[in-house]
Amino acid sequence: MTAAEMTSIEKRMLIRAPRARVWRALTETGEFARWFGVEMTGTFQPGARLEMKSTHEGECKGESTWVEVQEMTAERTFSWRWHPGVRQPDVDYSQEPTTLVEFRLEDAEGGTLVTVTETGFDRISLARRAAVFAQNEAGWTSQMKSLESYVGQAQ
Repeated sequence: MTAAEMTSIEKRMLIRAPRARVWRALTETGEFARWFGVEMTGTFQPGARLEMKSTHEGECKGESTWVEVQEMTAERTFSWRWHPGVRQPDVDYSQEPTTLVEFRLEDAEGGTLVTVTETGFDRISLARRAAVFAQNEAGWTSQMKSLESYVGQAQ
């Protein structure tokens, strides 16, 4: 894949649970923190800025990032902006463009179709784009499986 093709990531998964249940797992911070692998406080609501601290083992454990909630349409759409990828310790990313993460929920036979899309990688510098895109591509695959597992156990 060329840098020009690294503009967005999209993952889809059928989760065998009602849309209301999936919505709670996505938008109630206590539930979200459990399946996403972060510590966080606060409430997801449009305009909110929340800090997430990774609890994942490995190079990103303890790493903090901020999300700025963009849109919440009950049981349909939830989106935020953030600085993607693993952070390097002495680098200031505050001036780097953010990407937009959007979850869309749709009723489907047997449950809820969840689509997560992350866009805006074309605005990330070429020096970082390939690594950040690869990290988030793998990350969203893992996170969708985590969401599916969490919702299945928590029903």
